Amino acid sequence: MHFSCCFLLALAATAFSAPADNTKSFNCQGLGENGALIDSGYVYFLCQDGQLVPKGCVTREQKRVEIGQTVDYRQSRLSCDLNGKQLPSLTPKACVSQGQEHAFGSNFNDDKAMYTCEQGTDEAKITAVGCADAGKAVKYSEKVTKEDGVYVCDQASGRLVKSGCVKDGKEFNLGDSFDVGSTWYNCTRGGPKASGCVNNGKRLNDGDRYHDNDIIYECFIENEKNAVRVAGCVQQDNSNIVERRLGCFWVEGPEPLQYEWTCKKSADGLTASKEQVRCQYRVSKGVYSIEPGCYRQIDKAVFGCVKNGQTLNLQSFQGDDAEKAASGAGLHAC
Repeated sequence: MHFSCCFLLALAATAFSAPADNTKSFNCQGLGENGALIDSGYVYFLCQDGQLVPKGCVTREQKRVEIGQTVDYRQSRLSCDLNGKQLPSLTPKACVSQGQEHAFGSNFNDDKAMYTCEQGTDEAKITAVGCADAGKAVKYSEKVTKEDGVYVCDQASGRLVKSGCVKDGKEFNLGDSFDVGSTWYNCTRGGPKASGCVNNGKRLNDGDRYHDNDIIYECFIENEKNAVRVAGCVQQDNSNIVERRLGCFWVEGPEPLQYEWTCKKSADGLTASKEQVRCQYRVSKGVYSIEPGCYRQIDKAVFGCVKNGQTLNLQSFQGDDAEKAASGAGLHAC
């Protein structure tokens, strides 16, 4: 707000001239009576005993500011000071943002961005130079790691923009997929998202199943976390694999000596087991089921279902003493 005006210089020249006649009513060259304030451009004077005494500055909005006082204009805090010609002028003193003063050359931030305060000729200048992160300054293109992800200071928006994820102390870019233990994740703007399971290095999607020692497990996602649940058992039918549900019963083995199996869930619910539940004798006349520990007479022979630990063995006893032999084997009649 510097100015040069012939009129101001002329007024300044009269400011120190002696009054013509102390007995007359003082005025200032017809500009005003004694004690009047006179505006001239960006300066105002006091008419005092016929002299124009510089009193302060006049803003663009025609507001008066006394020498030594400040006024805020847009992003600037301006000070009214005497210049080299001993005339008041408004000069930039500091930057002003949200009512707060910031010195030239300093950085400051609000909830959105980081700024620097620069001194201009007529006004102060506030320039965005980065982003704000909980009161801390982050420069453009600089990254910040938080618990829920990686953020970069975006110059276009002046804000922290999510650019990646953090999982177990490792950083991943948006769109990356990665394995952590038995789970694989996708890195999304919402953070690491569990997308499936990992079994023997192979990724499984939600709902995929795999076999482990003739037990069927299923991968599923629940509450943004992966889990594995037991789903059934595997029946080996020659070269074919048949999946059996939990609690299901089926028959295996070549005729006529066969065994009935079931898929039983473990007590803790984490796995299952294939168990033989009874023996089965299948002939053209029909199918005979024999419970473990007992025997049945079929035609001229006796067939018993012997339990040895977790294994069943269908045995035949021949001859006149077949029942006696079956009893001797620890079996009883069904």
